[in-house]
Amino acid sequence: MQEEKTTMPTKAKIYIGLVIILGFALLAGSVALRSDFPDMPRYISYLLLALLASTFKVRLPGITGTISVNFLLILIGIADFTFTETITMGCAAIVIQCVWGAKRRPQLIQVLFNVAALALSIGVAYQVAHYTLTLARAESLSALLVLAACTYFMSNTLLISGVLCLMEGKPLKKVWQQCYLWSFPYYLVGSAIAGIISVSNRTVGWETSLLIMPIMYLVYLFYHFCVERMSHDPERLAAKSAA
Repeated sequence: MQEEKTTMPTKAKIYIGLVIILGFALLAGSVALRSDFPDMPRYISYLLLALLASTFKVRLPGITGTISVNFLLILIGIADFTFTETITMGCAAIVIQCVWGAKRRPQLIQVLFNVAALALSIGVAYQVAHYTLTLARAESLSALLVLAACTYFMSNTLLISGVLCLMEGKPLKKVWQQCYLWSFPYYLVGSAIAGIISVSNRTVGWETSLLIMPIMYLVYLFYHFCVERMSHDPERLAAKSAA
């Protein structure tokens, strides 16, 4: 949830409430029923990196929302970690993303909604990616990461766009295109980098693969530069949104 309104429509309240209930039910259920942390040192290391990555965030033009480099760690989690490890790491990271360096202190309901939306997005992306490859009887890391990136992008951006749609009274497609469609290549580039790190995990060990993490900061700088150029070129941004 990205925008503050003095009066919130009833449909938006219901939608926000449902997302929060479902998201936190999934998070709590995964911790309570599938508490699987097979390699705690590796998990703690990546958790700390995810928290750090959450401070590298880019403000999106047209709304008060941000995206950060932490989605790289989420994709790596989907490829190499258990479901519980991935969802707890992602939810901790989004809390930092919400509060770190915020121009205005976010309301509790905003933080809860963003955490819940991310939990649902990770759940959908994790299950779709792994279940699809299982059905296809394939073991392709690149296919898994592309599936995960696309599914995560669609589910997370649609959940956020849904609340903006209800609060602003605009068509869902228009809100989604205006806010997120042009950022899709950023997620695909992220899946490629996550693939490099995952391959390194499986060949030389996860400790060595951490040396590749500075690439995250380069991705952040590049995308920050692109967004800055886009935000100062309204015609180009409008063309992207209408594409």
